[in-house]
Amino acid sequence: SPAQSEVFNMSDKRRTFAVIDGNSLMHRAFHAVPPTMNAPDGRPTNAIFGFLNMFLKMIDAFNPDGVVVAFDKGKPRVRMEMLPQYKAQRPPMDPDLHAQFPMIKELLGALNVPILQSEGWEGDDILGTMARLGEEAGCDMLLVTGDRLSDVAIMTPESVDDLYHGITPALVPDFYGLKGDTSDNIPGVPGIGPKKASALIAQYGSLDEVIAHADEVKGKMGENLRAHIDDALLSRKVATIRTDAPVELDFEATSFPAFSADEVSAALGTLGITAMQNRFLALIGGEGGAAAASSVFEIPAMVRA
Repeated sequence: SPAQSEVFNMSDKRRTFAVIDGNSLMHRAFHAVPPTMNAPDGRPTNAIFGFLNMFLKMIDAFNPDGVVVAFDKGKPRVRMEMLPQYKAQRPPMDPDLHAQFPMIKELLGALNVPILQSEGWEGDDILGTMARLGEEAGCDMLLVTGDRLSDVAIMTPESVDDLYHGITPALVPDFYGLKGDTSDNIPGVPGIGPKKASALIAQYGSLDEVIAHADEVKGKMGENLRAHIDDALLSRKVATIRTDAPVELDFEATSFPAFSADEVSAALGTLGITAMQNRFLALIGGEGGAAAASSVFEIPAMVRA
């Protein structure tokens, strides 16, 4: 019958899931919003406010069928086992930001948004794992991160290629194997920066082929390359996003929005962020229209898995 046919077509539609890198967005929001916002009990809320603003903009722009948020948990043991100095130079998290993580997690609970985390694993690896699991489940996956980019961007294989001058997504770990990453304490090869790294990979095709032809690389760069082959291979391994984090999601049972107006209103009221209430209620057909989004934020980078 026509009714049965319509049901079949709806169930046959590929669903879109957004997986948010919670730590990345919280850090970005904390440094973007003035530290003058507080809950009625005095707790800081500037990162939460900024996070929610970006969250709502992402929902408005992409209207995903489901949303989950990934968080780092504990020390990044998975990579520290490969590289003990991984991220060791980073200063401790600001106490005012640290205090807001339990608060945003409680608010996400009120929004009925699943939280994914696993001891020793970073959000990046959870995003990578969810991309794999989602694709296997027949879904389109949208990975949301604030890392390294300040403007709205849909990152596709073509845009990664453009950004890194010939480096495709599959070659990004090879690229980092050569150039390293000072922000994460990944060594790479001394004296090889982004331009030289991309030029070598463009010439030879991959890190393995660069190493195989290391004798052909002239001058100091060639000397450094030949002396630091092990560093390059280790750096590539550390820079590779894992897709085997111990997390899972029932995609069929996850949807957005799936929250109650009362719970979200109460949670926002506790934090003193009532200005966003109408924007959330509008998502479930509640009272009030969606307020105009603040111009402070742009949607962070969206990566199509």
